[in-house]
Amino acid sequence: MRVLVATDPGVACGALAVRLSGDGIPHDIAAIEEVPEFLRSYDYDIVLLAVRDPARYVAWLRRSRIAVPLLAVTAGSGSARAALLDLGADDAISPDCEASELAAVLRAVVRRSRGHASRELRAGAAELRLGRMELVVHGRSVALTPKEYAILELLFLRRGVVHSKPAIVNQIYGAEDGPALRTLDVIVCKLRKKLAACGAPDLVATVWGSGLMLHELPDLVSGEPLGEPDLVAA
Repeated sequence: MRVLVATDPGVACGALAVRLSGDGIPHDIAAIEEVPEFLRSYDYDIVLLAVRDPARYVAWLRRSRIAVPLLAVTAGSGSARAALLDLGADDAISPDCEASELAAVLRAVVRRSRGHASRELRAGAAELRLGRMELVVHGRSVALTPKEYAILELLFLRRGVVHSKPAIVNQIYGAEDGPALRTLDVIVCKLRKKLAACGAPDLVATVWGSGLMLHELPDLVSGEPLGEPDLVAA
């Protein structure tokens, strides 16, 4: 999950950024006027609106046909929050919320936007437990580094989508902080060794010349025999 924090002059968003960093949630900060350009240039799962007049900017972004989920930060009353939802915000949260609440609401909004009702995402014998940063395969927990988990979270949330390596680096590191692609290759190689050791060697598949995607094995899902796959797990 990658978050774009949108702010405007006079609004302190440092505390929000600290909470995101404390939970290991990758994020960038942009002036509210720059949000459409950031969304055109980079791939974000959600925009966190830390602005003085969230209603104005929710309406503006929706009029601009921005379809990315919006989480508004507001100290307003229940009626003010209801108005934000009616204008197109996906949820609203208090500026003095705890870090755990902020992270949970962000995950819930992103999860729902991707069509997932539960925080447990399954692919064959593998289950990714959002919020707990845990992968369970055949009932056994698999120890993951933060970056390995971030890659799996991206693939599970956006199942059926092929992600290029530059796009994955952007997602798990940031708009400007990403390392060379060979670093991603090393991370993926170590992740695949862990998956192979626990009985899910083909979970992360390579679409040659395009990138990576989640590979759901039909024999683990429905009992149907495996055919010749279009994907090749490297």
